Amino acid sequence: MSQAITISGKWEDGASSAALPAQLHLLDERVYLIAGEVEQLNLPLSAVHLSPRIGRTPRYVTFDGFAGQLESSDHENLQQLDGLVGGKVSGLIDRLEQHLLMVVMATVVVAGIIAGYFFWGLPAGSKALAYQLPDNILDRSSRETLSLLEEYSLHETALSEDRQQVIREDIQAAVPEYPIDKLRFYGGGDMGANAFALPDGTIIFTDEIVELMANSDEVIAVFGHELAHVKNRHSLRQVIQGSALSLTFAMISGDVSALGDLLITAPVIFTQLSYSRGFELESDAYAVELLREQERPAAALGAILTKLHHSHELKLCDGNLHCDEGDEPDSETGVEEEDARGWQDYLSTHPHLQERIALTRETENG
Repeated sequence: MSQAITISGKWEDGASSAALPAQLHLLDERVYLIAGEVEQLNLPLSAVHLSPRIGRTPRYVTFDGFAGQLESSDHENLQQLDGLVGGKVSGLIDRLEQHLLMVVMATVVVAGIIAGYFFWGLPAGSKALAYQLPDNILDRSSRETLSLLEEYSLHETALSEDRQQVIREDIQAAVPEYPIDKLRFYGGGDMGANAFALPDGTIIFTDEIVELMANSDEVIAVFGHELAHVKNRHSLRQVIQGSALSLTFAMISGDVSALGDLLITAPVIFTQLSYSRGFELESDAYAVELLREQERPAAALGAILTKLHHSHELKLCDGNLHCDEGDEPDSETGVEEEDARGWQDYLSTHPHLQERIALTRETENG
């Protein structure tokens, strides 16, 4: 059965940027495209394809074997053409798009997929990838990171050889499989009291945190926390997740140059890394378990965390960043004011001090 349809629009031939007023005529199972008062195409209906309908946005008619396209907002006649060339699937899609409930459901599903990607997919994928990276990559990243730290942040240790040896012996007794030559001591400089781990298993204690340690229990607590970061590859997982996020947004925006910059500067990222709350709690739990295995008090972790927190509070006060004259840190709670800078930036991704101390108490009571 013949059916006559005329669709008005703009013809773009694909060879130039010009767009000519045009009409597409359908008659006796053939289409005729007239643009600039010249017949441009004469084809069978089977050679015609129509883009899906999205609200009231323009649709595009394309033709087999031709680069050009007809852009049209003549929706009434386009709908008739869609019934002839779109088929049942196209019609179903159009009806679903017009159905409010289906639109809402689709929005919820898409939002769920996006949330799943960011909150579960990325962490799971980064964890799997982190354990597949070869040792030479871990070694190289760690060497470059340590080199940067030695140049800009760390100083030669002032600890005596005897003090260093006592700490090594305590750690070797608790974790004999750890290669003790990877334990390093440095003056912390502006970093102050700190301990951190590199991807290859190197663990660094600053002189300042050693001075805070009252006994071997606290030494093992700090070491156990950092060893957990190594075993669980937290630093690698953090960097991989950041790279994946950059790649995701680069794909959305169409700019992938930033991803290359990120990978090149990975050692710098390691030096500035703050672990997530989940990683910190996981490492705290490992440290507590190590203390229990050694029949040491789990409270040792809470004690050194509190002293570490207070040491950074005092450093902020000494720098006059937020403390009024005569102010002192709260020795009861160890809670820092919300508007603090420096140490507050570190704490922003860390669990609250009281949450971490509570973990040691619960584990000890359990």
